[in-house]
Amino acid sequence: MLDGLKSHPDRSLVDHLMGTTKRAEEKAQKIDWKVFGIEKEQVLKLIRICCLSHDFAKATREFQDYISNPNKGVHVPHAPLSALVTYRILRKTGFDVKHSAFGYFVVRHHHGELPNFGFTTENREKIERQFTSIPSDFKRWFENSVLASIDFSVENLLTEMEKQIDSLCVFTDFSFKDYLLLQTLFSILISSDREDAALKDLSIIVNRKLTVETLEKYVSTLPSTGLIQNMRKKFNDHIKQSLQCIDSKILSITAPTGIGKTLANLRVALSLADENTLIVYALPFINIIDQTVDTIYRLLSDVEFDATTVLPYHHLADPSYEDPLYEQQSIQSVLIEGWYSQIVVTTFVSLFESLFTNKKVPFFYKLLNSVLILDEIQSIPHKYWQPLSRLFEEMAKFNCRIILSTATQPMIFERTRELVTERFDLNRTRLHLHHEVPFSDFKCIVEDQAKRCLNNGKKLLVVLNTIREAREVFETLRSKISEKKLCYLSSNVIPKHRLERIRRIKQTNSAMVCVSTQVIEAGVDVSFDMVIRDEAPFDSILQVAGRCNRNYTSSLSDVHVYRVIEDERKRSFSSYIYENLLLDITRDLLKQNHIEEKDFPELSKKYFANIKKRANLDKENLLQLIESLKLEEIGSSFRLIDKKYATASLFIEYDKKAINLRETLNKVLRDPKVEKFEKISSIAKLLRQMAMYTIEVPLLREKLEGAFIIENGLIVIPRDNLQYWYDEDIGFKRSEEVMIF
Repeated sequence: MLDGLKSHPDRSLVDHLMGTTKRAEEKAQKIDWKVFGIEKEQVLKLIRICCLSHDFAKATREFQDYISNPNKGVHVPHAPLSALVTYRILRKTGFDVKHSAFGYFVVRHHHGELPNFGFTTENREKIERQFTSIPSDFKRWFENSVLASIDFSVENLLTEMEKQIDSLCVFTDFSFKDYLLLQTLFSILISSDREDAALKDLSIIVNRKLTVETLEKYVSTLPSTGLIQNMRKKFNDHIKQSLQCIDSKILSITAPTGIGKTLANLRVALSLADENTLIVYALPFINIIDQTVDTIYRLLSDVEFDATTVLPYHHLADPSYEDPLYEQQSIQSVLIEGWYSQIVVTTFVSLFESLFTNKKVPFFYKLLNSVLILDEIQSIPHKYWQPLSRLFEEMAKFNCRIILSTATQPMIFERTRELVTERFDLNRTRLHLHHEVPFSDFKCIVEDQAKRCLNNGKKLLVVLNTIREAREVFETLRSKISEKKLCYLSSNVIPKHRLERIRRIKQTNSAMVCVSTQVIEAGVDVSFDMVIRDEAPFDSILQVAGRCNRNYTSSLSDVHVYRVIEDERKRSFSSYIYENLLLDITRDLLKQNHIEEKDFPELSKKYFANIKKRANLDKENLLQLIESLKLEEIGSSFRLIDKKYATASLFIEYDKKAINLRETLNKVLRDPKVEKFEKISSIAKLLRQMAMYTIEVPLLREKLEGAFIIENGLIVIPRDNLQYWYDEDIGFKRSEEVMIF
């Protein structure tokens, strides 16, 4: 009878429960549970019971009928009864109410998002019917496995549980450690559950091909002559020396842009890592993720590797695990979402929204044994400084090490160990502050400077705050300058074209003008001879200044900052994008008309000190929500990128590949022969590929006058309608009637 019980169409229930348990125990062995105040043996016991119990109710007659005939049967929820049994076993085997409730909670919600912590009201009669239909031989096997009896009254147990868990929520002061424990248990369970379903007994091997030695070999091939090259070598040697004395788990690397911080970050991370360590390299923007991944690929140019060594993780990435054992899309998906790699390169959004979340995060438990590189950390909104610093300080009590890397170190943490103890002063740029100028006059200024730069064989970067500004400036220049010497970047250009244009900028040494929104700001490894920037907070100004004379090819290059004012409303464009507080602090700080790069570090300290003094560093009250285990509210409150307007995803059918992707997606969706998990994984892969042709558009109103095709959650601009909605240069042509600029 036991062999006939199924958890999935191709997996026996007993094998699945044992397989999930084995994977979970292996993960738990690598965590320092004493930091939670629990002995490892107790946690292993808790996890074992949760894993053995999580699909207990799949043994019911209803579920077995469903799994035998999924197309005809009605799906049968199995989490409520399984969670009830989990709580019962944990209490009977000596666990207190809190840890028993944690076990109950992760099992109860292992198929969905986590609500606020507490008891879930159930259909008691339905659970009773399910419980009485459990085969007796499965009950005996289960009791022998958990070493406890499961004879109980469903009605009495539910009443007892509700009373105990409600009392726990009312009278217990939860802590950050409780939040971390709950998320760690949840991630161990859901990752092990999904891995067993997809991989069965197949092991996962992470190939750790990236080493300090491969980095050293790459560094030895870099140019060694020239002012910036000498400075980079000196900086590299200094970081190596600093690694000899590390007495903190929260480290900082503060140094000018273009001096080699990416290699320094990797060197420090590799020096701290062991065979169980996940390295996470997090950055604010996708274009600099690709740049960082390319750097790592160059380090590995002499070895064979795949996503088990380097995993780019964001919505545009399409990584692949090359081992034939992993060729199924369902397996690929499990490996990607589980962050099975030596080093994951991802966005701040992916990392931080996985830390403050109520969603499934299969890799959460790995973060307790990780090295987290937070590059360009100054881009983190100040309203999250307190909860982030508190969370990372708690994680650092485990085996998690954090590296904060930037040219302008914000004051997020009270205490860090700075690895750069010498001054590496570069003086490549000079800021010119011009204050207010009407937009019509500003366009004339840009046109004049563009013509001068092109006549002198120079490269000019113009960075604006809004898409409307950028588009109008570009169109002004397009009517006066050869399009071959022009480049445009904004979020209404499909990612495929944005990445192509950034590559073109890097490879072009001849005169050109690039008009861009903030998408080019932080960390992009490009260099211009002059920059013009619409007013922004000081850290953003410094970031764009880092794109000027980056390689120190001239003495002092100019960065011009204007406060651009709308002609009609007499309002600054900066006020649409940035908080008034940040703009006010910047204006108070920048009293001089001319400021050189050598003065940036001191001004940066004053800027962030003022933010810390004047701003609300926990605007969403996340600290209170975490310490109340209000998981659903945490998940809805933490949004690293604020969307001021409702948005819609537009798929631009720009070329044949885009057409093929759309056709393939529709084919997969309609194919009844494709197994459920394989279909889900195939769809996820196709959507990642389609993301290269997808943009987010703010909507003024929902009605689109039938202009587009609505399909599979996307608004599609088909190829034959492209000329009306997508311009080769400026991207999506937003209609003033329906779109916000």
